[in-house]
Amino acid sequence: MPGVTAGLLAESVAELMALPEGNPYRAVADRSYRPRLATDDARWALALPLFIEILAADPRRTSDSKRLLDGRRCTLARHVYWLASEHPDRLNPDFALDEVQVERSALLSEGHVTYKSQISYKSQLGSFRTGFPKLFPTSKPTSPPRGLEPTGDRDLLIALNAAETFRNDGTCDRVRAMLLLCRGAGLDSVDCRYVAGSDVFRRPGAGIWVRVTNPEASREVPVLARFAGDLEELAARAGDNALIAQYPPPVALGQTSELTDMLIRRMRGQHPKLRVTPSRLRKAWIREQVEGWEQLHVFLRAAGLKSMHSVDDRDLSCHNPLKDPARIASLLGGAS
Repeated sequence: MPGVTAGLLAESVAELMALPEGNPYRAVADRSYRPRLATDDARWALALPLFIEILAADPRRTSDSKRLLDGRRCTLARHVYWLASEHPDRLNPDFALDEVQVERSALLSEGHVTYKSQISYKSQLGSFRTGFPKLFPTSKPTSPPRGLEPTGDRDLLIALNAAETFRNDGTCDRVRAMLLLCRGAGLDSVDCRYVAGSDVFRRPGAGIWVRVTNPEASREVPVLARFAGDLEELAARAGDNALIAQYPPPVALGQTSELTDMLIRRMRGQHPKLRVTPSRLRKAWIREQVEGWEQLHVFLRAAGLKSMHSVDDRDLSCHNPLKDPARIASLLGGAS
């Protein structure tokens, strides 16, 4: 049988291992997959039938990547050799590929001492489960949602309270400012980078406003009354500095992402699944404000949008007047 290498198909390996002792091709197959540390001949002979059974069912056995095949098969050989020592009476695919046994094998396997190598070891063994769909059924993957729901008032309150727990007062102010700008004025993560304390101002008879100097969407937006007082206080402390950093705007790219990650880590202890982000806060502002503006084009300008196509319909699913053609016409001044 010419060309016998470590990349043999599983069926060929099974045929080779069935040859009598002393056959040169059997010796090649034995050397190809026997772990270097498998010094006990009796234990390896006990593990070999399970090894061949799992290989024969592997749907990836015809992979073009010889390196991938060799790596996975050597990992499997190491695993079944360990299993033959720990559980010699339970050498079957159901038990061998169980998550508990794979986890223990990764922890006890010689040569896999780092976290990264153990993850790779478990991943390679887990990939053999696809050959036994009845033993290890897989659920059909579901598509992730296109976007997250707008942040509710309760979640926002939790986030604001969490922002007060940072040791550094400046960090507390920056995280709170990000939350208030996104929820109180509908700013996104880019807009926030352009807002300094001096850009928050009081307009006589019209409350607190925010001036956004983003070149892509420069505008002035009124702040919701229930957030205005806290934002005004933060702006007074920031002065001419950016509200979410300690230097003039626009601040460095990624600043809002860093603040968001810090906040999520801060809430992880008591609220591990809570994700309060600028995009979710902005969605909440859009949902609340879309009916409060008499003219649609004025609302779009305040929101920094070019058209309503920029807004996901689900953001407005609770009360969406824009699905009514007559309502749209009236908002556009009678133009249909």
